[in-house]
Amino acid sequence: MARRKINIQRNLGLREGSAAQPATESVIDQLSGSMSRTDIGFKPTDQHVYEINLDRIMPDPDQPRHLLPYDLREALREKTLDPAEVMRQLVLRAEKGDMVALLVLGGRSKGPVDEEDPVVEDTGLFALARSIQEVGLRQPLNVYRIDDPDHPNQASYRLGEGERRFWAHHLLVQQDFEAFKSVRCIVEPLPENEEVIHQRQEAENAARVDLPALARARSMQRIKERLNIEMGTRVPGENTFQLPSQRDLQIAVGQRVKSFTGRAIGDRMVRNYLALLNLSAEAQDLAEAGQLTEKQLRPVMRLKSDEEQLAFIRQIIEKNMSGREAMREVAPPPPPPAKTSLREVSQTSVEQRFEKRVLDAAKTMHSLLTLPQENYDETINILAARGAADSTTRQALQSLRQTLEEILLRIEDFSSSKTLEVSLLSILPPVTALQRHLPPEKFSVIEDEALTGGQILERLFMWRREDIVLASRLEPFLTTIEGEAEALRAGEGRALPQLNGRKNVKYPDLMVYEVESGASIYWAHELLVRQGEEQFKLMKAEVVSVTVIDED
Repeated sequence: MARRKINIQRNLGLREGSAAQPATESVIDQLSGSMSRTDIGFKPTDQHVYEINLDRIMPDPDQPRHLLPYDLREALREKTLDPAEVMRQLVLRAEKGDMVALLVLGGRSKGPVDEEDPVVEDTGLFALARSIQEVGLRQPLNVYRIDDPDHPNQASYRLGEGERRFWAHHLLVQQDFEAFKSVRCIVEPLPENEEVIHQRQEAENAARVDLPALARARSMQRIKERLNIEMGTRVPGENTFQLPSQRDLQIAVGQRVKSFTGRAIGDRMVRNYLALLNLSAEAQDLAEAGQLTEKQLRPVMRLKSDEEQLAFIRQIIEKNMSGREAMREVAPPPPPPAKTSLREVSQTSVEQRFEKRVLDAAKTMHSLLTLPQENYDETINILAARGAADSTTRQALQSLRQTLEEILLRIEDFSSSKTLEVSLLSILPPVTALQRHLPPEKFSVIEDEALTGGQILERLFMWRREDIVLASRLEPFLTTIEGEAEALRAGEGRALPQLNGRKNVKYPDLMVYEVESGASIYWAHELLVRQGEEQFKLMKAEVVSVTVIDED
């Protein structure tokens, strides 16, 4: 038996060939050999199931579903930790009360908290490990034979499908169950086009009803990147490609999902899923470990800071909040009108009449305030003359001018907000929006050098081409501004960015602006200008304050 296992391992070391058939025929082998004489109802395939040592298998770093926290995934990618050590670290974190580790290992029991939310049972690795220990591994892993430069003289494998089963075996080994140091696998040669592996993973993920929203979002992002190339068209007479619009891409992604699940999703839902990738790495880990749905995470995206989003995700998990409850927490509905008595109805009608009079008075005041200065005195005198018969009315109208002037002065003091079209060159690029998407050394380059917005974008696209890891970090930022750019091009309504103006008394005609809010709109304008749409060099914005600096 030992010799047979050695022969299997030696044969698996071939890159493209499958393992040789053992000398001893099993019952299945005998039946297969007699198929030409007897109709037994099945046929052999080229997939063979073998026992493979766990330490020969490495998880796929590009798997859309992230089972481990982001720092442990990076340690695996960079090979600073092996899978066994990663599992030890995860168990230690759970023992210290780390919420992500507890959710990954212990799962959570979630009942139907909302009729529209799916039921999520205990999906922790401990539950799966117990099942494997009791009834065995019912479905083998899918692995691909690879050449590992660190171990050139031994067969190595990359995990294709079955990551949770793989880690459940490691967990059993951590608990001293030595029998699970090897795992049953279906071995296949590595496809020449690794895109085949990605498509298999996408199909498997799309078919799962319990797939976390973040994993589904990453699958959609990968489908979108592939469609962006497939749907590109060559510009006639030029050596360039015209890429599809964001909306066309989102519609195509929804249709591609239909090929896996039988049910298409709209472009707005695709946009909702892709927006989840803007969450911080910590928030994504917690949401995925908690098996949160897109509906539960939708209100989280309304919160502005990473700290608020992370705290609210923790609250959703701890309180088992449904999507509807989470939305009420972020945007509580107005209270329903209370039942009123006849007396209260009468009082309400009095309040409505008073409100109407106040509004009429406000309209009159606005009309007077907007009159040209030369017509102001004449209007006041005409009103006073009409009320001359009534001394009280005449006195009130005569004092109205002074009152209006006082109001006008107050308005000038606190209402400095103006809507202007501002040149992009006069706006300081809001680089803080890039801090979460860049490593410190790259961010310091952007922060220290005096670059325009267009030059910064050029650097980002160059880094994306040169560094695949940095490209994945930049993708959420670039996806967001591409969506904003598409909306601006289509003329969709957007909240105006808010700017703070700053000028030096020595240069009264020169104004420099800082972005108070709406940084993504600014970067969308810069992206459109980079694409040759010169009309977006001016950005319509609201100038909320102006500071005058007196310095040399």
